Formats: sequence, C-alpha cells, structure tokens
Amino acid sequence: MNLAVLILLGVIFATIPLIQSSFGHGVGGETLPPIVIDDKNATLSLFINPPTYDPKTGEYEILLKLYETNTQAVIPHVTYLVQMSHDGKQLFSERFHDDSSNLSIKVVPKNTNSIKIDGSNYGELGWSSNIISPLKIEGPIFLSGGLYKFHIEVLTIGTDSNKLNPPTKFDASISLADLTDHKISYEGNDYAIGVMSYYDKINNFSFDDNSRTISFSMPYDWSKQNISQTSVVHQEIRIPKNFAEMLVTKYDATVNGIPIQESGVTIDDYTTDSRIVHLVLTQKELGTIVDSVQDKSKMTFTMTPSKQEKFPLSSYTHNAIFQVGLSWDPAPIQPSKNTRFYVDITRYFAPKVREDAKFDFVISQHGKELYRKSVTGLIGADEKTNYYDYTFSDKNLGPIIISIENINGEKLSSTDYVIVVKPTSNGSPGKYFVDLTWIPENLQPGQAEFILTIYDKDLQPVSGAKYDFAVLQNSKPVYQNSAIAKEGGSFEDVTFFEANKGPLTLQVSKIDRTNESVELPITVTPEFPLGWILVFTILFSGVIVLSKINKKTGYFMSHPF
Repeated sequence: MNLAVLILLGVIFATIPLIQSSFGHGVGGETLPPIVIDDKNATLSLFINPPTYDPKTGEYEILLKLYETNTQAVIPHVTYLVQMSHDGKQLFSERFHDDSSNLSIKVVPKNTNSIKIDGSNYGELGWSSNIISPLKIEGPIFLSGGLYKFHIEVLTIGTDSNKLNPPTKFDASISLADLTDHKISYEGNDYAIGVMSYYDKINNFSFDDNSRTISFSMPYDWSKQNISQTSVVHQEIRIPKNFAEMLVTKYDATVNGIPIQESGVTIDDYTTDSRIVHLVLTQKELGTIVDSVQDKSKMTFTMTPSKQEKFPLSSYTHNAIFQVGLSWDPAPIQPSKNTRFYVDITRYFAPKVREDAKFDFVISQHGKELYRKSVTGLIGADEKTNYYDYTFSDKNLGPIIISIENINGEKLSSTDYVIVVKPTSNGSPGKYFVDLTWIPENLQPGQAEFILTIYDKDLQPVSGAKYDFAVLQNSKPVYQNSAIAKEGGSFEDVTFFEANKGPLTLQVSKIDRTNESVELPITVTPEFPLGWILVFTILFSGVIVLSKINKKTGYFMSHPF
C-alpha cells in the first residue's frame, strides 16, 4: 500500500470513536475493546496477514493476542475456541493453545473439502505449534476476499488449569481486501477499471457510457447493530491514467442513491498506472443516512465525474514531509490558451512555517517531458502565491502529468498530478440568454422557488416560448416540467428531500422548440448559511458548444459564466 493510502487510512481510523462492545469489523484486523477477564482488564487483537486477497498468495497468517490493556503485557496460557466462517459457511471450529498468548496460525489455501491441521494436539487445550515447526492449517480458507467472521471463546487464562466458567466470548468480522478488474469500452477504446473493496466482495459492476457513471454493489446489513460494529467502509476505484474522460478534479459519489460527503471522496495520483479514488463511509455517516436507505441488504455505490471543479488538488510528497496543492486558471485547460498553474506548498507537520523553496516544475505526456523548469517559491505562503504559466498545443490533448519535484533538493520531496487538456469549443452561436434566480440562495431540503426569464440577442424578454425545466440527480429527474415562458419571469416550485442532498444539475432545454439547452450545477446542503440571492446570466451559444463537445468527446465542461 502506498504512502498516500497509509496517510489516508491513518486519518480515517484516528477519527473513528472506539466501539463500546466486544464486537468489531476491521480491515485486515481488529483490536477489540477492553473487557474484564478473571479480574484482568484484557484486550484481544485479531489480524490476518497479508490483509489483501491475492490468488498467488501461498500462505496467510492468523494472529491472536490477548494482553493486559494497561501494561500491554501478554496474558499467558490462553486456550481459544476459534470458529471461522465465510459467506454463511463455517470453515472450521477448533481449539488452539499458546503458552505466551501470541497465537500464530499459518493458513495454506487449498481447494479441498476438509481442513488438515499440522501441529500438536493436547486434547482439551487444543492444537499448538510443534517445537520445530509452526501451527499450520491447510484447506478451503482464504480462497477469496471479502468478510470473514470469527467467534472466539477464551477457555483458559493464566495457567492451563484455570478454566473460565463461563468462557469469555468475542465476535469479530475481518475484511480481506478484494481487488477485481472490470473491462469496459468507451468511444472505441478499451480500459480496465479496478475496484479494491476493504469490506466485502462486490458484484453487479457496470459502466454507463452516457453519464460515465461507475456503479457496483456489495452485501451489507444496514441494521443499527451491524452499523455499530462497522468502523469504516472503504472502496478504492482505480482509473487508468490514459482514460482522459474520467480524469477530473472532482467526483460525485453516492451509496444507495444518497450522496457521499465531499470529504469522503478523495483522489490519489501516487500510483504509476492508475488514479485511485477513495470512497470512505465512517460509522457516523452510516448512522446518519441509514433511515434514508430503502434496500437494507446491500450497498450500491455510484461514482460520476462532477460537472464542478474542485481546487486545489492536494497530495503529499513521497516522504510525507510536504503537502502540495495544485490549481489552475482557466478551467478547463485548452490548447493555445495560456494556463496559469498555482502551486501551494506547506510542511505537513508545521503548516504555518514560512520559508523559501526551490523545486522543479515539470510537465510530461506519454512518458516524455514537455517542459521542465527549476523555480523558486514560498513554503507556507497564502494560496496562489506561487504561480507558473504554460501554453499547451493541439498536440497535447488528453492526459498530462504535472510533477513537483526535488523540493529543496530532496529527491523524495516530489509528487505528481494527472490533468487533462480538452479540445477547444467551436460550436454555432445561439439565440438566447436566460436569467436564473432561486430562493433561498443556499438550497436545503424543503421548498425552493426558481425564477427564470428568457431573453433574445437584443436582451428583450421572450414570452410564449416553450421550454422544458428539470432538476437531475445522477442523470435521473428529481423534478421536471414543461412550461411557457412569461415576460415577467416564469416560476418553478421544487421540493427537495433529504435524499436529494449533494450535487444536482439544473437543466433548461428545448427553448422555443429548438435544440438549445443549458445545464447548471447546483448543490442541496443541510446547512443554513446566510447570503444574497445570486442572479446568473447564461449565454446559450456557449451552452450549444458545450452540448456538441459533450456529445463528441464525452467531456464534461464547466458552465460558461
């Protein structure tokens, strides 16, 4: 796992509250909450190594450790009853013993009908390692990734003869991360989209060409008891870096039709061949949205390139010393137009430290450098203090790598970003303007009123013109209506619900029986900030150009304000 993922997971788990029961779902392992056993405040940890499923892995290891919570000292002479199941089928139920309490079980996956244990059997105390060889199980275990459930009973503690009556029981579910690859075709090109699930195996993967939406499902029990046992649900979507139409600055994601918080969707460009988009749902967020979930037997994820830009892109250098932000203007990047890149650098552990910086600003494409310049700037400065200009040509369409290298002479103080140079708009001029206002300015669940007036090129109101008005969520209509424009403004009353929170698209189309249309990204938020009502004036000629480019290339471009 690369450095960026480790940092991300560190942040995730640092923010997850301790679950107050002897239950838990972990990614590759679990440290269960303390519990009193035989007058000792004890903690049980359970891990699988390696934590990721790979059919080429010849041996895994199950590690069990019971120790005193306050001193971290292991508790000796522990006998465990371990029952392990997967996909509703019990894999084994056996007793194991270790004098030091550090129980290690080597697991050799074999597609057989039964298990075989290599070790010493001490009757009621169970299986233990030999003097010269480790305890080993061979059989149909870890033949696939997903969620593995453990029921563990502590039978003896302290001495072999100290039998607990009743035994202390634990339940845990450990996720063996599962990577699947899915071949898709888009505009005559073949790509492989990877999904790494850190909870359970996924199914029903699909890719929609029109909206460029990736979707897949995963079994999940949405009961409140199960949510209380789920620390985090984490999915990685791996996008090839040559898939230009999917390389954007922001993605909109949902689970069961409910928007995932923006902080739960992050971009990782560290790997060589793929961009990784992390979808993270914390226990708190699961508890917040559970009442809005209709199908409580699974999670269905969607991820779509957003129509909004998100700046700055942020990443860490390979040595985790610096955090680097990258943004640019104008967006989207187009050939023959000067692009100004802003590079914001801060020390990760001392973000307020201000100092001089020297680094290399590098632009490359298809493995070849287009531009390299040693530049100077400031670390810890205000945003957009450091900027550098470059103009791309028509030969540079598609994915581009922007690299910030050798900050202050440190080779590992480097990071990369994937951006896209998009074709220049060249559509036909349109005939209309539209004036849009909505109340309240900051849309929340509840009723909102949209006021629109259509004007001709002479800025005269157009009355009697038919139009279609729609609000879309994940390309599906939340509200739609056909109406006739009025000179003093037309009114559309829309009611938003909790399930509509997040990014939406406002669409006005078929103006006056023409093919002219406009799309505008809006957001429904649960918060209630104050502000003035904004009036947006949109030139339809730009919208026609947008429509033509989208149809030809599949790119989503920003609305032309």
